[in-house]
Amino acid sequence: MKRAIIVACACLGASVFAVSIASAGQGSSNDHARSLAAKQCAAEKKADHAAFNATYGKHAMRNCIKGTTDDVADELKNAAKECKAERAADPALFQETWGSNGNGRNAFGKCVSAKVHEAMDEAVDEFKNAAQQCKADRAADPDLFQETWGSNHNGRNALGKCVSATVKESGDGGGEAA
Repeated sequence: MKRAIIVACACLGASVFAVSIASAGQGSSNDHARSLAAKQCAAEKKADHAAFNATYGKHAMRNCIKGTTDDVADELKNAAKECKAERAADPALFQETWGSNGNGRNAFGKCVSAKVHEAMDEAVDEFKNAAQQCKADRAADPDLFQETWGSNHNGRNALGKCVSATVKESGDGGGEAA
């Protein structure tokens, strides 16, 4: 009887350990996407602090990260697919192009990283350009700008609404950029 209880406990412990390892593996990709989203949001904030706060509102960084994480996760998946296709098309060229660490075996990781960072840089540039355009529109005709964009409960988030709409408009082919 004692032996059966010990075996049952050992099996239960092993299954709990296996589940924790499996769930840790799934969370790590989401954690990576969240980390990259935080970097993108920090870059957007650095590009134009006032437009960033106007776009994302109270708790701007938190809201930006929440809104950007899924897009970054999709970008990671797309970059991985592109890199797999490149590697399958010409493995030697792929290794020559991307494999540059000590053992030359991190070509895939370097490829994915480069593609994701390029997409993030484009998203930050779109945000910065949208903020500049909206500020120029606001300076040209403040009343029209406020009438067009200022429609929340206090009519004060015109810049944020303009930037958000402009970024979405410029990123129609690739989904939401900010």
